[in-house]
Amino acid sequence: MTFYTYGYLTNHHNTWQYARIGLLIALLIVFIGLFVYYLRHRWNVKYKDMSIITGTLLLLVLGFQINSLVSLRSATEQTGEITSTVTTVAKQLHVKPAQLAVNATNTNTNLLIKAPQGYYRLDYNADGSAYVLEKVQLHRPKITLIKE
Repeated sequence: MTFYTYGYLTNHHNTWQYARIGLLIALLIVFIGLFVYYLRHRWNVKYKDMSIITGTLLLLVLGFQINSLVSLRSATEQTGEITSTVTTVAKQLHVKPAQLAVNATNTNTNLLIKAPQGYYRLDYNADGSAYVLEKVQLHRPKITLIKE
């Protein structure tokens, strides 16, 4: 079973976003350079073809980036929900949020909290607006703790 610390949940960043933005900028620069070179030398058709290929790659990477940003936005909203849940549970248990770990990165119906006092289960009501915190005993737990 994998548990994520509060630090991991709050500081987890997607570094691929920066690489994709860098790739977009590089492709845009190459595209503009090839297109300008083609406009100056219209007799050389290979630069026209290369600029079309680069433009197509640019649009493809841009589509991936937009899709990834939408996914990142929903993941950020879900992470915000789970971190607020962890802070309220920390207040109830009278510990710091950094001492808690949770078994999911989004709120679902089967959340387990690892605290210094033991393991707790969060049981949500039907609409997800409230929960019950109860202490549980895990039998032979194989715990993997992912930290920031």
